[in-house]
Amino acid sequence: MKSIYISDFKFSIFEKSLFCGFILSVLFSFMGFSGQCDSIKDKVLRLHIIANSDLKEDQELKLKVRDRILKDCSEYFDQDTNNIDIARKLIQENIDGINSIARDEILKNGFKYSVNTYLTNTYFGIRNYDKITLPAGRYDALRIVIGEGKGKNWWCVMFPPLCLPAAEKTQEQQVDEVLTPRQVDIVEGGEKYKIKFKVVEVFEIFRDWLFSLLFGKESI
Repeated sequence: MKSIYISDFKFSIFEKSLFCGFILSVLFSFMGFSGQCDSIKDKVLRLHIIANSDLKEDQELKLKVRDRILKDCSEYFDQDTNNIDIARKLIQENIDGINSIARDEILKNGFKYSVNTYLTNTYFGIRNYDKITLPAGRYDALRIVIGEGKGKNWWCVMFPPLCLPAAEKTQEQQVDEVLTPRQVDIVEGGEKYKIKFKVVEVFEIFRDWLFSLLFGKESI
């Protein structure tokens, strides 16, 4: 059976131009989308709480710590600012207090686990939060590690403050104040950008692997 190769076909200059134009348009479209995703990551600060283990009592404790943090630390999260640098600085200045609140909740529930609270930059895969989809990549995050930190994690977005139950503004309003219209369209696009999100995730997984290889940073 004779093999068929692309070289066996004859294309006119016009057809070649159309094909090249199509490839370039797809490439430029993805580059633009990927660039917007990078900008989104720079404008988001996440809250990340990791349980001691996957035992039922440890997972329940994680959620109690979450509820306590969101209740008692709302003044740090729900600031009237659209500047992530200000939000990050406020969190850093109060990180010892946040850690003390988490420790108090752990002790109140009869556990003696240690707790470690810190700001970090780490990889997250594609995540959906209600109507919001965040692209894969490295994000700044306030991380609270309970005990050995070997259990399932809970996460949300603390800037803009999407996970505060008592927030006065809707998710859409919070996002509109921080992101550009094009970026809002991406995070609220849902199925419209599903394929592009997956392509970005594959690229980000490779980039994070390379980053971890060179700098030893962890991923989740």
